[in-house]
Amino acid sequence: MRGPFAAVLSGVLFLSGCAPMMQQQHHASRKQAPAPCNPVVAPIRGVSPIVVVLTYNYAYSAKDPNPAWHKSDIIGRLNDLGRGDSNSFTESNGQAVNFHITYTLQNDGNDHFTGSVDLAGWGVGHVTTISKGYPNPYASSSVLTSDLTDAMYAFIHGGWHDLRPSCPQN
Repeated sequence: MRGPFAAVLSGVLFLSGCAPMMQQQHHASRKQAPAPCNPVVAPIRGVSPIVVVLTYNYAYSAKDPNPAWHKSDIIGRLNDLGRGDSNSFTESNGQAVNFHITYTLQNDGNDHFTGSVDLAGWGVGHVTTISKGYPNPYASSSVLTSDLTDAMYAFIHGGWHDLRPSCPQN
């Protein structure tokens, strides 16, 4: 009895291995809806003070004879730029913060400076990151910091919008 049963079982197993396997049907995963557009932010005018947190990140040992601007230099430049818009700036000293401004400066070891400034805040989180010095590096970290500050203030002066093509551009 065992012999015929084993032969039948072997035959069934052999034939089942030859039969096409049932393939699972995979439904195409649904595309996730894009994140909603950030609102258009109008130029910022008449805000006094705009409270900022300034942060420096040096990707080198800062031993420059003329180091990047001090925080007071950046606040001074922002106040100069903001005067025409009736804006003034101060560093956070226990107040609610409007913007976090982060400078990152690099030196290739031959006093060729490149860098970026990241602007975040005003209720929208990340606003922009601006880079300067590549492919045309700066000889002075102070001039680089000044130029980054000017470029960053352009967003406060002119406002900004979500850069995704599907979002309103003005």
